[in-house]
Amino acid sequence: MKGGSIGSRPFSLAFNHARRAPLKDIGGPDTVLAERTPPFTLRMTSHMDPVLFLAFLTTTLMFVAVPGPSVAFATAQALRSGPRAAYIAVAGDALGTMVHVAVAVGGLTVLIALSERILPILQIAGGCFILFMAWQSFRHVVHPTGAAPLKSDAGTFWAGFFACVTNPKAIVFFVALFPAFISPQHNVLWQGVVYGVVFIMLDAISILAYALLTRAAVRRAASRWLNVDVLSGLGLTGVGVAMIVKGYRAIPSN
Repeated sequence: MKGGSIGSRPFSLAFNHARRAPLKDIGGPDTVLAERTPPFTLRMTSHMDPVLFLAFLTTTLMFVAVPGPSVAFATAQALRSGPRAAYIAVAGDALGTMVHVAVAVGGLTVLIALSERILPILQIAGGCFILFMAWQSFRHVVHPTGAAPLKSDAGTFWAGFFACVTNPKAIVFFVALFPAFISPQHNVLWQGVVYGVVFIMLDAISILAYALLTRAAVRRAASRWLNVDVLSGLGLTGVGVAMIVKGYRAIPSN
């Protein structure tokens, strides 16, 4: 019996080693967790702080619920040219948001410092372009049988971009608040990508909701004295003037 027990010991050790070897080779006990946890959930929890993510989600919901220049511009475009123009304006707004996220995640302090001189110029230029679009709307009211106002998808896209990237409220959010939701213990780039995608989705939903619901309400209440081109022109004029005034006030004195 002793001989048998001694002889079986090497076999037992070899069996135990063979049973543990695969776990060791592919990550040990973590493999058990990976098998029981959905891959996406595992990646989210390993690269994100759940508490910070929920805080960011709540803050973003409150932020996008308050209408700003992007909402006003998309609404004016929806009234003037239909839902498709609102979608294009939102696409431009999304590109502007990507710029904000890149600056916030990259920590581009040089660009932020230069923004004091660059952003006012962009605001004034974007405001002038939006005023030009407002003039086209008013022109169509005076000459309804003439040529239809110019509908440029590229113009709508870049005007939406300028309305977002020069929005002071968005700049404050991404420069001052956005970094507070980044955990240094987790992958910064991954957090920035996730936060950016979440913000763009919620912002797009909010802008389109305001724009399309307003358009539906105006069309339902439309009458002889309620002209869609007039409303669109007034909305674009308000956005353009506001952007020019903000840009002028933000120009450094020295």
